[in-house]
Amino acid sequence: MTLMSQPHESERRRDPRYQFTRPAKVRCEQTGKFYTARTIDLSAGGALLRVEHPSLMVPGQRVRVGIAWNRPQEALIESDQMLEATIVRSLGIGRVQSVALQFDVRRQTMPLSA
Repeated sequence: MTLMSQPHESERRRDPRYQFTRPAKVRCEQTGKFYTARTIDLSAGGALLRVEHPSLMVPGQRVRVGIAWNRPQEALIESDQMLEATIVRSLGIGRVQSVALQFDVRRQTMPLSA
């Protein structure tokens, strides 16, 4: 089943952004370290993630992100399912940060399942 929801009312981005909460992981290309994350919202061109790591990611930082697209409980994300992206904005509070990223390649379809 495909999730069909309305984009945020005040959306001004090129691609509509949808609320979509799923487990995710982020791999820093520079250090090779993985971080636990959760999507907040996403679009064909990028995503907003909540990353559980105290060190602030910075704009321009290269990452790979894996999202459990089809099942909220899915824990295993294969490396070939990870998307290359660039951090465009980050805000850290305590041991958690919100990270906005832009995918290198726009996803033509998003496999959003309920």
